[in-house]
Amino acid sequence: MKPLITSIISLFTAAIITGCGTESAEPEAPTEQTEPEAEQTESKGDIEEVEFPHMHGLAFTENGEKAYTPAHDGLRVFEDGIWKRVEGPRHDYMGFSMTADGFYSSGHPSMQTDYENPLGIIKSTDEGKSIEVLGLEGEVDFHLMSAGYNSGAIYVLNPQPNSSMEDIGLYVTTNEAQDWEKGDMDGVSGNVRAIAAHPEQQGIVAVNTEEGVFLSQDAGNTFEQVLSGNTVSALTFTHDDEMIAAVGTGKNTTLQVIDSSGSTQQMPVPEIKAEDAISYIAQNPQSAETLMVTTFEKDIFYTEDNGESWEKTVEEGKSQNNS
Repeated sequence: MKPLITSIISLFTAAIITGCGTESAEPEAPTEQTEPEAEQTESKGDIEEVEFPHMHGLAFTENGEKAYTPAHDGLRVFEDGIWKRVEGPRHDYMGFSMTADGFYSSGHPSMQTDYENPLGIIKSTDEGKSIEVLGLEGEVDFHLMSAGYNSGAIYVLNPQPNSSMEDIGLYVTTNEAQDWEKGDMDGVSGNVRAIAAHPEQQGIVAVNTEEGVFLSQDAGNTFEQVLSGNTVSALTFTHDDEMIAAVGTGKNTTLQVIDSSGSTQQMPVPEIKAEDAISYIAQNPQSAETLMVTTFEKDIFYTEDNGESWEKTVEEGKSQNNS
C-alpha cells in the first residue's frame, strides 16, 4: 500500500449531529475545564488512564513520532505507545486537520481563554500549545474541514452564511482564510459526511456521502462518483492520487484503497463492534505500514504492519495504557 495522508456516518446520522456534522447553526458553549487534571484521568500503575469524551479527528505529526486526536476538552497525544493529555488550552477542536507544518481546526474555545465562541478558523504550529486565529472568530464552527498536507488549500463545508461566505456549501481558501471560493458541487448526491483534500494539488478534493465517494479535480465545482453503493464512514488521500475509504459497519467493515482508475483493493481491518464504524483514518507519514483508526464508539486501533495485526489502544473512550 502507498503512503496515506492523514486526515477526517444511521449510526452515522447520530454521530454526525453530535460529533462531526453541520446541522446545528447555534453556537455551543465554550469548553469547561475541570481542575485538577487528575479528576479526568485514573492511575493505572505508573501510567495514567486517559479519557476521550469525544474524538474529532486523527493525525500523525510530520516526523511520525506522535499521533493526535481532539477529545472535546483539548488534545490527546499517542507517543511511545502511550496516550497522554497535551499541555495547553483545552479547546474543543472540530474539523481538525494536520499538515506538514502544523494543524488547522475550528470549534469552541476553552472557558479559560478570551477567544470568541466559536473559534472560526485557527492554526497551530506548536502542537496546540498556542493557536493563531485566521478568520471568522465568533461567527462559525466548521465541523467538516480538510487541509492539503503540502498544498496550502483548506476546504470547509460551510453550515451558514457569514462575513466571508454568502451561502452554505463547499468553500476553499489557498491563502489561509483571507479569501474563499465556493464550489458548485455538481455531481454530488447525498449528504456530505467528510471532506478529503489532496495532499499536493490544491484543486483536487473528495467527499463522501451515504451514496459513496465523489472526486473533484476543479476545486469542488464538478464531481465524479468513484465509489458507489456503499456507506462510507471515513475517507482520506494517499500521496499517489489514491484514496482510502472505510466502508460498512461492524464485521462488514472494510478499508478500501481506490486508485485513479476507480479500481479498489482491500486491506485488513481491526475487529469493529456491531453497529460501530470507523470514523477517522491516519497513516504515519514516515512509515507506510503504520496506521491508526478511530471509531464512533470511541475505540482507537493501531497497526505497524499494514493491518496484519491491530492493537486496541483506546476502548470506549478510555486508554489501554499499560494494560
